[in-house]
Amino acid sequence: MRPGRRSVAAAACVACVAWAALSTSASGAPTLRPDVAARVGAEEIPVALVGRIATAQRISPAQARDAAIRDALFAAEARARGLEQAPDVQREINAVLARRLLHHLSEEAANAGPVTDDELRVATERHWLELDRPEGYRTVHAVVRLAADADEVTRARAKEVAEAVRAAVASAREVALRSAPPPATGPRQPPPADPAADAFVSAAKGIPTSGLELVAEPLPPVTAAGRVLAAESQQFDPDFSRAAASLAARGDLSAPIPSRFGVHVIMLLERIPAQVVPAEERRRLVRDEVVTDRARAALARLLEGLRREPKVVGGFDALLELVRIEP
Repeated sequence: MRPGRRSVAAAACVACVAWAALSTSASGAPTLRPDVAARVGAEEIPVALVGRIATAQRISPAQARDAAIRDALFAAEARARGLEQAPDVQREINAVLARRLLHHLSEEAANAGPVTDDELRVATERHWLELDRPEGYRTVHAVVRLAADADEVTRARAKEVAEAVRAAVASAREVALRSAPPPATGPRQPPPADPAADAFVSAAKGIPTSGLELVAEPLPPVTAAGRVLAAESQQFDPDFSRAAASLAARGDLSAPIPSRFGVHVIMLLERIPAQVVPAEERRRLVRDEVVTDRARAALARLLEGLRREPKVVGGFDALLELVRIEP
């Protein structure tokens, strides 16, 4: 039988004999280095690899060594038969190499040092609701809508309607003073039902509007700078937000406040305390995410460089995206 076509069993026997011969000298003294557990042909099996196999498979070191030898024997026979040239095998080899590369990039990212100030700033902005949230103001309002090109007569009429709304919602202020804010649901949740808000909306909508549009509704919490305390990015009119932040206590009413949308009357329902996590605690909390970001950035730079190589035809995305980099 030709050497390239011998049976796997025969190959295993021959290689095991060869391994035993290589493991000892003529006098019986070991010839392998201390860090090598076995040798199959020219391939050395490190002791560290045997240890990892034993740990992963929960088997004895001797069993792990034998498993590594068996795999090396089968791999040698597969190469002798030219099986490593098969397209599906090449794809599997490439996928393993891609995983190793991604693992290497992740290790480099983890070893790149502590979270920098810039990395902390980016991660904090991404999670600002949990890590760096300013004080918020939950309100209910009524706005007499105005077009941007409304004339002075119309604007004056809108202010009159807003004044009437403010007088009418005094009863809602009394409700607010008699009742506590409902249990907080968190900035990521819809505004809770509030009897004071309901009373405000009902009173506001009962005012004649002189043909103008009036909208009355409770609003999600907003910061003094106009940023809505919500997961999605929302921004309120700065004039409205400053007026809301100027209200001190539940039930406080604003004077009619003009904005680019019209003339508002605002009632404060609740002040939501700021939540600011200390910088060093934030560094600890975002560490894994920052390491992942570093690895992804390194991967993007690598792909960009690989695409510029003259020998590159394509396909790196399909190869390197087989495994996602996870924190």
